[in-house]
Amino acid sequence: METPTRRPFAEGVSNMQPSRLRVVSSPTVSPGADLPASSETTLQLNSEAQALIAKEQQFYLLLNKFPNVFIPFIRALRFQAGALAFQILGNMDTYMQALPREFRDFDVLPDDPQDIYLLSDLCLFAPREDGEGGIFVPKGHHGRIIPTESNTFTVQWRFKYNGWAYVGRVLEHAEKVSPTDSIVEEITLLISDTMRQLSDDEALELLEVVCAHLSPENNIIDILGRILTIAMQRKHIGVSVAALEFFTTLSRVLPSKVWEFLENSTLVERNGNGGMAAYMLSSVEIISGDYKFTLALIDLVCALTNNVLGGKFTVAVKSSTKSSIMLHFIRHLMNIYESFSYWKYEDLRERLMIATRIADIFETVLRIVYGIDEFTNGADKINGDLFSASQHIIDRFLIVDNKASRCLQPLLRAIQSASRTLELLQADNNILYLAYEWIEGALTYAQILTCTRSLLKRSPSQLERKLFLLAPDLSALFTNESVLRLKLMQLLNAMIASEWDDKPSLLAYLGTNPAASFATSLVKAIGSDIDEMMQNEIAKFASLVFSTKQQGLSILLLTGRELGLDQKEDDKEKGKEKQSLVKALEKKAQQAEDLRVEYAANIFESLAFAQNTLSTVIFEHQENQEFLENILKLVDQGTAGRVTGMESSETIVRFCYEALRAARGVQLCAVHLHKAKRGSKESKMIVAHFTKSLQNLADTAFRIYGYRASLHGNLHRNFDKKWPAAKLIRFQRTAIMVTERKYGTGYKYDTEMMDLVLGADPIWAGYKKEVAQANLNLSLIDAQSHLFRAWWLLTVALLEYAEGDAQLTSVLEEIACKCLKVNIDEGVTAPLIQPIVNERAELAFIIIQKLSSISGGCRKSSKSVDLKNILKLAQELICSSGMDFVESLTEGRQENYRPTLRLLLLCARGLRDQSADPEVIKIVHEVIEQVVTRSYMVLGPDALDAFKPTEVEQRGISKAGEDMLLITSLLRDCLNISGVV
Repeated sequence: METPTRRPFAEGVSNMQPSRLRVVSSPTVSPGADLPASSETTLQLNSEAQALIAKEQQFYLLLNKFPNVFIPFIRALRFQAGALAFQILGNMDTYMQALPREFRDFDVLPDDPQDIYLLSDLCLFAPREDGEGGIFVPKGHHGRIIPTESNTFTVQWRFKYNGWAYVGRVLEHAEKVSPTDSIVEEITLLISDTMRQLSDDEALELLEVVCAHLSPENNIIDILGRILTIAMQRKHIGVSVAALEFFTTLSRVLPSKVWEFLENSTLVERNGNGGMAAYMLSSVEIISGDYKFTLALIDLVCALTNNVLGGKFTVAVKSSTKSSIMLHFIRHLMNIYESFSYWKYEDLRERLMIATRIADIFETVLRIVYGIDEFTNGADKINGDLFSASQHIIDRFLIVDNKASRCLQPLLRAIQSASRTLELLQADNNILYLAYEWIEGALTYAQILTCTRSLLKRSPSQLERKLFLLAPDLSALFTNESVLRLKLMQLLNAMIASEWDDKPSLLAYLGTNPAASFATSLVKAIGSDIDEMMQNEIAKFASLVFSTKQQGLSILLLTGRELGLDQKEDDKEKGKEKQSLVKALEKKAQQAEDLRVEYAANIFESLAFAQNTLSTVIFEHQENQEFLENILKLVDQGTAGRVTGMESSETIVRFCYEALRAARGVQLCAVHLHKAKRGSKESKMIVAHFTKSLQNLADTAFRIYGYRASLHGNLHRNFDKKWPAAKLIRFQRTAIMVTERKYGTGYKYDTEMMDLVLGADPIWAGYKKEVAQANLNLSLIDAQSHLFRAWWLLTVALLEYAEGDAQLTSVLEEIACKCLKVNIDEGVTAPLIQPIVNERAELAFIIIQKLSSISGGCRKSSKSVDLKNILKLAQELICSSGMDFVESLTEGRQENYRPTLRLLLLCARGLRDQSADPEVIKIVHEVIEQVVTRSYMVLGPDALDAFKPTEVEQRGISKAGEDMLLITSLLRDCLNISGVV
């Protein structure tokens, strides 16, 4: 028998390695001769396959009886051999059969009557009508007579052949004779299971060798497609499920063939005609209570959902085809999701699996479509092939009115009845595990829906209102089910962070007792050392509560009691300190050096928000003085060094999180200074610490280091040229991926999504390294931006303590000068840096304004501000190429230049009463010439409306009018300086 060389699927994978199949010519052997020991086989058995055959006696016996004993050996290959089935069945060297009664062309060796050899070719599998496809044992081959209890003449031929080609021929024949026979089911399952465990290249080899003896116009995919159609028409679940599993597995290796089959299939509804999937569900599964077909269909949809990502970058299948097929599948799954809870089930596990897997598919579709490419609409999105499907999901789940929505019921019921469900299922661990998966899936899906609604700026949905109604159930689950706490916190965070015109009060929906129980559970969870990820989410939850309109819950988390509810109990509980989440977070924060850096940063942030709420001042507690010392130590540690952006990824990520932790610590100190009593020991300690260190840190604290402009510029240019339909900026993560957005190689651009979308292009591997470097560099910039804004807040807070402190005043004035110098030296290197540049200029203005007001009070202890130096720096900045003043003024980008204009005006006003200074006069003339004159030319007569009272009263002053007033005031004060005119 010749090993086939036909490769019907080779065009499906252009980069496939050369096939490892070998053409074998079966030798013609003279009577009495043995087969040559050096005869090649189609696949060489490796040591693992040989060990399996030698070890398992039953497997060895079945191997030698094939195909006389067919189904048991096929099943043994599936369940025992795994991926080794590819080699074992492809390297068969025996063939057992009951010899045809009429066949007599053989002879017996004289010295061994059980050893026979062929005198002519023996047909093992009859040819087709076209005379092709037959399988023969050539004459001369030996066989051994096997004694049996029956009268049949059974022979085991010593004959090397590829069993995969043989089973392919069996399937081709069975399609015409008995397409729903158990043999068809077993062969199909074997092919699917083996392909699933092979590499793509090996799976293609398997498919090709299965097709070896098929007719030229036929292949295994077409055969199994027709078998699936017939099996569904005959309501045969077993074969239908096996065929669906084949196409699910095939979607990884040859997805275009799967889409091609589905385009012409009656599996789902097309053109108004009901699909066979709905027919099988209604006429067979719901009646029997067995849903294996539906589960197999769900697995197929899941595989297609992941495969559809490369839709814009393959010409094999039209995007419209994928979009249409996926929409019909999602509609079918939506119908299932709305009604599955009312069906009867022979196996309760199937009910849980249906619920979990469908919710997972819906969640995946939303993540794929809305996780990136935020500002592109409709089918033009990167993953636009799933846009229609995602719209169907959103329209059904995010309804605004109060009409009954059946699709919400399973989702809400999973949460509402979770406690009772889990309690009833304690006796069966398998079902209990699936129940936990079901509830986790419901919580995650509800979170994604909530985030997606806010991202799309839709009105608050009925789902979110009902989630707030379920707040007592959520708190009870958090208290009783530690396994679900992470998912619960993520959902609660999404609910609180979502955008509402009038956000509901979570405390009001919780109620008195559940709220107190929930707060106690939060305190206990923070105090444990079990799950740091969950504790991290609790810290984020506290930050969200303190920073949004959740006043009642804020009081509960701050004090451990609700406002006005525990007043009668105060007398009874005097001397007993009520536990609060803030106290627990303070205690945890004191271990900051031992905590994961990201977690410590989130705790500091939550404490800063807590300290900014009501009159809480954390560091004034006696027990927190040591905590303050630790905070200052961590701040110094996180701001001591800088990186260039060229270090290893581990070094950069570690620096980012240490900088973020330091930023939160600085923020905490800033809030304390703002809230604390003047003259307190802790305030003095903070002021003294930063008075000494801030001037030394100024060069690093107010700069952004390590930005690799050439990396980003070249990457954007080259990437957009290579994939013009998918520009790099479109792969930025959106808000619904916020829980997965962490510093590192996947920080801003979603490299996992890019792998799925662009992975088929071999060039992507090179680009991926650059994208990873860009993500690292953006992580570095983001961390430093947080640190800079924290220093900004601290500097403003220190201004309140500058009066009477000459040393602090000097430091702050130096900070203002440093901000202006940095802006002059660096300019604007990229739009990403522009906000930092503007904020530096604004900080300089705030500092000089405050210090000028202090020195203007004629206090002997106050140091006068060097306005001449500030004027010089401000003039140099506004005239610098980085400021690009005229263009910014023309385009109305007031945030770029207004802080500097105000600073010029402040300096000019402060210098009016001083004696003439030639240097000052020279600077003022340059200001008039380069700033005032150019501004009048740019703003033009339209800005003069600012001076018309009637116009102002009717419509207010325009931005150009505001600029005109500011420039005019600057000119007036400049002209009033001694010696200018």
